[in-house]
Amino acid sequence: MRDQRTVALFDGSPEVEVVTQGRVIPVMAIAHELGYVLTAHRIRPQTGISAFTFVRDDGESARRRAAWTRYHYGINGAWWATATPGPSPHAISPMRAAEARFGLYLYQQRPIGRYLRAAGALVAVAAAAGVWFLLTAWPGAVVCLGIALLGGATMLWGPRWRARREAEFRRTLEEFERQRVFWSYDGREGGGGFG
Repeated sequence: MRDQRTVALFDGSPEVEVVTQGRVIPVMAIAHELGYVLTAHRIRPQTGISAFTFVRDDGESARRRAAWTRYHYGINGAWWATATPGPSPHAISPMRAAEARFGLYLYQQRPIGRYLRAAGALVAVAAAAGVWFLLTAWPGAVVCLGIALLGGATMLWGPRWRARREAEFRRTLEEFERQRVFWSYDGREGGGGFG
């Protein structure tokens, strides 16, 4: 029932705003299948309510994907029909692809430089506090210097971890689109694959 309300929001309008609480990934998956791209989001930490702004993607592949999604949804309510080729141990679900898409979006919204500056500031403050505690209370110095080392490690290995994760997200999305099959109930084929 929730999917019906979500699908109804993506009615072909140039811009759609969705307010949800806890249904981020299903909304992302449905939006993608219906030809929309996430452009902005706001999360209200006190309530856990998220507001997402999607813009219609007018590219050829997005329009084709949306048309086939509407075709299948109109027949049996399966907005995911072209995205899921059938039972396979290696098939990527629309939800898993939506998680990867949202992860990439967040990485694009939060540049690595911002985190490196924050980690650098943490290292500097912890090291300075560690030196001060060394003169007054040595257990505090050990804790502060441990925090400084942890911050330094984050600065060294954080960008590599993030780059690996971003590459993994991109591979997931490429495999997801490669597995797409456009098919119909009346025997006409839309062609396999993406594009």
